Amino acid sequence: MNHRTRNLIAFVVLAAGFPTPGHAEPSVTQKVDRELAGWMIGNFTLSDLHGNTITQEDLKDRWTFLLLGDTQCKQECLSALTALTGMRKRIASTEVVKITQVLFVSIDAQRDTPERLHRYLAPFDPQFIGTMANRVNLSRLLEDLAASDTPPGAGSLWLIGPDRYLRGEFLPPYDIARLTEKFLKIRIGR
Repeated sequence: MNHRTRNLIAFVVLAAGFPTPGHAEPSVTQKVDRELAGWMIGNFTLSDLHGNTITQEDLKDRWTFLLLGDTQCKQECLSALTALTGMRKRIASTEVVKITQVLFVSIDAQRDTPERLHRYLAPFDPQFIGTMANRVNLSRLLEDLAASDTPPGAGSLWLIGPDRYLRGEFLPPYDIARLTEKFLKIRIGR
C-alpha cells in the first residue's frame, strides 16, 4: 500500500467520525429546557444592522428564535446558525416561515460593528436579523432570558412566542430535523 492510499484511508476513517455541522449524532435528541416557559420578555431596545430600532413589540405576532453571541463566537454560534438555516429551509414551503424570525443579539457592542455583524451572518440566511444593544438594554434582555453574556449562554437558542412569552431554550448539539420538529410541536402547544 503506497503512502497516498494510506493517507486517503486515514482521512476517510477520521472524517466518518465527525457529524456534519448542524446535525447531532443520530442517538442525540434535541434538548429543550422549558423551565422558564411562560416568562414574558420585558422591555428592551436593540439596533439592527441598518440602525432601525427593535423592541419587544417587534416580537409580537411572530415566533422568534433569539441567539446571543458575537462575531468572535465560533463553534457554538456557527452550529446554532447552521441549524436555524436548515430549519428555515425545511419550513420554507409552509406559512410558518412567514411568522418566524431569527434575532442574533451581539453581546459585544464594542467590537461588533454593523459591517462585522453583516459579514458574520451573510453565509447563513438573509432574513436573519443582526442586532446590538447598549449595556443597560442587553442586561435587561439577559435577565429575562436568565442568561449570561459569557460563553455558557453562547450557542443556546431561546424561542419566544407571538405573545412575547418565552417558550423554551433549545440546547446544543443541534439536529436540524429534530429542531424543526420540536419547534413545530411547541407552536401547537405540545
